[in-house]
Amino acid sequence: MSKLFRRFMAASAAALMLAAPMTAHAAAEKFTDVKPGAWYYDAVDYAASEGLFNGTGPSTFDPEGGMTRGMFVTVLANKTDGFVAGRYKESTFADVAAGQWYAPPVGWASQNKLVGGVGNGRFAPNDSVTREQIAKILYDYAQQTGNDTSADESSLQGFGDAGKVSSWARQAMAWATTHRVIKGDGGRLDPQGTATRAQVAQIFYNSRGLLTSSTILSPVATWVVDVPGHYETVTRLELQEVTVGEVGHWEDMWYTEWVYRCNKCGFTADTVEGINAHLDSTIDWDTMTGHGTYTMVSGDPIYTGEKIWVVDVPGHTELKMVEVKEEVWVEEAGHWEYN
Repeated sequence: MSKLFRRFMAASAAALMLAAPMTAHAAAEKFTDVKPGAWYYDAVDYAASEGLFNGTGPSTFDPEGGMTRGMFVTVLANKTDGFVAGRYKESTFADVAAGQWYAPPVGWASQNKLVGGVGNGRFAPNDSVTREQIAKILYDYAQQTGNDTSADESSLQGFGDAGKVSSWARQAMAWATTHRVIKGDGGRLDPQGTATRAQVAQIFYNSRGLLTSSTILSPVATWVVDVPGHYETVTRLELQEVTVGEVGHWEDMWYTEWVYRCNKCGFTADTVEGINAHLDSTIDWDTMTGHGTYTMVSGDPIYTGEKIWVVDVPGHTELKMVEVKEEVWVEEAGHWEYN
């Protein structure tokens, strides 16, 4: 590699490193339905880069799509330090079946008193989350994580429908409007109205400087690990194509290296420099004669320490069940101890 080419490559790499930080909103750029300039663009970029939201497909976010209660607590769980889905395997709600993608976040939110269901032992995970429900869940989350929960009741006065806020959500809505987590639309809070995925992303974006702590301070229960997660070797049967009836033998593997041999005296050297030094030493400067030339030849065989299978009589292939060993991850086992 020439010095000029190395300098070109180094300069190119430096240019790429300088250019990389200039690419803004890298997380949002992968979504074809989130266009630069949209009011929710920065919020979606924040939500995606923080791992709060997944897209609805490899390149779609569906900003106008609805946000269910199951989705919302999943976003909140994704925000929280120490959340481990595998620790929440039992459901306290009749309509939240174990194995559903939202079951662990719902179990976590319920255990930490962030949600309480809708009555009759139901959580309604597929119902749309309302704006006042969002305010209440986030307010309770702020309390549980030690964030600012100050609220100015007068902050509600600027909204014409503030009187429609349910009594159980009024303090939470005052907190949300005080800190401009929820800003309303056209002078209205629409407390029983639903929120789109873009609107929820905006709410989390608005709260990024308020909900700075993401750790539950006084958890209702502590997870105790009985058996740590680990890998185990398991054996299973797998249908494979195998060779049957083949006859052969093992032979030692050897290799050779090129050496350089003087054409006149047979001297050998391992390198070009070595053979040239030999030829230079034979020059008679008075007569300008010497050994002159060399030839590249194969050196003595060197044993590799390995063997190679040589087929004498070819066999044929058949499908057979073969034992296969593999390493599999076993999730940790433990239990909750209630504080």
